[in-house]
Amino acid sequence: MQQACNIDPRITSPPFIAEHSPFQFFLKMASKPQIKPMNDGSIYIESVATKKRHQILHSMQIDIPQGSVCAILGPSGSGKTTLLNTITDNIQSNIQAYGNIALPGSSAFVPQDDRLHGFFTCRSYLRHYARLAGIKMTPFVLQEIDELLKDLGLSDQAKTIVGDVFLKGLSGGQKRRLSVALEALTHPNNFFLDEPTSGLDSESAYQVMGFLKKYARAAPGRRVILTIHQPSSHIWQGVDYAVLLSKGRLIYQGFREDMEDFFKFAGYPTPRNFNPADHYVTVVNDEFRLHELSVDEWADKYIYYSNHLARSEQPRKLLRNASITAVTNLEPIITRRSTSPFVVVELIYRYFLNLWFNPGILGTRVAMYGMLAGMVGALFWQLGDRTDYASVESRGAVLFYCVAFFIFMSVAVLPFTVIERAIVDKEVRNGYYPSSAYQVAQAVSSIPGSAVLAGITTAIIVLMLDFNRPAWYFLNMFLSLVNAEALAMLVSHVVPHFIIGMALLAGLYGFFMLFMGFMVAPSKFPSWLLWTNDIAFHTYSWRTFMFNEFDDPSVTYEASISGEGTMTGEDVLERYEIDDVDPATDMVILACYAVVVHILSLVVLYLRYNAFRGRIKPPRKNVPPQEAFQGVEQEQQRPPQSTLLPVQNPSTGPRYAYALNSENEGSC
Repeated sequence: MQQACNIDPRITSPPFIAEHSPFQFFLKMASKPQIKPMNDGSIYIESVATKKRHQILHSMQIDIPQGSVCAILGPSGSGKTTLLNTITDNIQSNIQAYGNIALPGSSAFVPQDDRLHGFFTCRSYLRHYARLAGIKMTPFVLQEIDELLKDLGLSDQAKTIVGDVFLKGLSGGQKRRLSVALEALTHPNNFFLDEPTSGLDSESAYQVMGFLKKYARAAPGRRVILTIHQPSSHIWQGVDYAVLLSKGRLIYQGFREDMEDFFKFAGYPTPRNFNPADHYVTVVNDEFRLHELSVDEWADKYIYYSNHLARSEQPRKLLRNASITAVTNLEPIITRRSTSPFVVVELIYRYFLNLWFNPGILGTRVAMYGMLAGMVGALFWQLGDRTDYASVESRGAVLFYCVAFFIFMSVAVLPFTVIERAIVDKEVRNGYYPSSAYQVAQAVSSIPGSAVLAGITTAIIVLMLDFNRPAWYFLNMFLSLVNAEALAMLVSHVVPHFIIGMALLAGLYGFFMLFMGFMVAPSKFPSWLLWTNDIAFHTYSWRTFMFNEFDDPSVTYEASISGEGTMTGEDVLERYEIDDVDPATDMVILACYAVVVHILSLVVLYLRYNAFRGRIKPPRKNVPPQEAFQGVEQEQQRPPQSTLLPVQNPSTGPRYAYALNSENEGSC
């Protein structure tokens, strides 16, 4: 009866057949359709290649039904991650991609590596992401958070911190599940995951797949698209739709239940008691075996198969699994993202929360600044009370050291900034906030720390050395540290690793120290290097320190080591060519310098997330090419073999190519 009515035999579950006879079902479907129009997605890839014309993905057309869990699988190097990055519009700048991605609704991406802050607990992390998305903490939202933790097996770890290299916390598998929960909280329509089951035990992987299927079925317009390397049998059963790649070519795309039909058609049915997914990935991988079919031949077979199926079984393809079809009758759930500037406040809160739970970040610097300032004070005790010639030289050296070293110590922030960049990349990519919001939050957050460090050095050095004008000393040191923090942020946005950043920043500070005017007066510079004195912010800091210390006409100093003659503080300033300095003007310059550096950081972030990021371009052809099946005029079955043939692979032990006779057909 099902065949007579042309009903897909997969539809055997409520609410369509269990409560009605096949005849009643047919009449009801004919008189009053129960299926709303499917909000499906489609992907057309014309070409993905490097700028050196190395082809990564070939032409392919992929359909992604709503309400389904779609798995992209294939051998290593088949193009799974590249396809995922292409359809999420996150390709590298050296990649040229052409195609058309039509996946309605919002998107969220869970990368393969867990990008998490270590100081949050599971529950507080979900609440933090809710606030980033602009979600108010209502009882309903709090209940939803608890349900997410329960669904992903994290209820017992709700109050456990994530953990990092310094703090013990969640296991790797638990972090993986938390990463999924964070992105699921805001209900994206297109939920992308890069190998979500990697690093999980079999039960955890099974539960994650069950959660993803539940998520896809919970509202209309949802799709879960994931890459998977080697799914087990029970994980494979959780997949609705499959995309099989090999060497960048599409070998199959369609419902999982139909996949075996294609491999039977190709002459490679799944052997009995064998994992179908393992079989499919194995037979299309020609890197380690002498397969009779190359990857190009597999792709050609699928083109022929899909065209033949489309011509002869079009009505069957229109019917779907009942649980997928039922999604259209549910109420939509809106994806939540915030456009409020208050997201900056949440990012600032996160910064200080990190400082609170990781006191070593600022505490180490406080200890270093305090200890070294104390050493300077002990070495040059009450230097400000002396008027001998050596004291004049010592004051210039001490103030140079204060500018040079205390600013140089800002390189310590680079590791934390660069390490956090991966987390920021994920959050910006998923639309929680623009990159500009992160930069503004970092700029504001650096101010209190700079004030604390400036206050410590001012209190110790001014009191122990009896220097003049402590308020000016504090303001000068504070603005200098603000500039140092800003420059460290700028470098962290540019370099790929903090070690490179520390080397680059150290070299830059060395350049500034050399040309700030202490070692050589600016008039002695070669004419083509005069600009260096103006571009170094150390210049304005050091000369203001010097001016405030020596700008006292009532004090005279010895003019030579022998003690003969006297000189005033103005004479000292004239020797360094800084007698006409206006401290207020220099402080304004330092403040503006920091603002300019932060603006440059905004520009760098914009370029990184826009100009220096690859974008998929529209197809060069208006209509996807209908590739013809090459080399095969009609469907031909491979000749059956009667025995298992061992494959020569000494490095891994005996492996087998399976017989393709009817006795071995079938899947577990």
